[in-house]
Amino acid sequence: MITPTKKEQKFIDAYFECVNFTEDNSNLFCEIWEREQVIECLAFMVYAECYLADDAIEQAGHDFWLSRNGHGSGFWDRDSSYYGDHIRDWLQRKSEQFGETNALYNEIEPEIDHWARLRRDYPAIERAE
Repeated sequence: MITPTKKEQKFIDAYFECVNFTEDNSNLFCEIWEREQVIECLAFMVYAECYLADDAIEQAGHDFWLSRNGHGSGFWDRDSSYYGDHIRDWLQRKSEQFGETNALYNEIEPEIDHWARLRRDYPAIERAE
């Protein structure tokens, strides 16, 4: 089990805060999708953490969600003094490499199979029985 550092948890919390803001949905996230997002946040932080000042972590969590999904804002949209020109551009490119993702929610309809969607998007995923 991986326990995020305080810095990583701050990034993850800000990421999901931005998801909630942009999606405007009061349903709970699908547990599988939420776990996938935490893993992707941690993977992004492996690359980016050394470039982020402590006071930029929360903004970076927001910007990761916005940038990877093309929301018209994100790392590229920040003042160059916030991340620095070359860092800002690198963070933007790195976040785009993670690709877009759509929030999945716990649905009332039992026929929704989130595993099928994940297997379609990520063929290497096999459901553990």
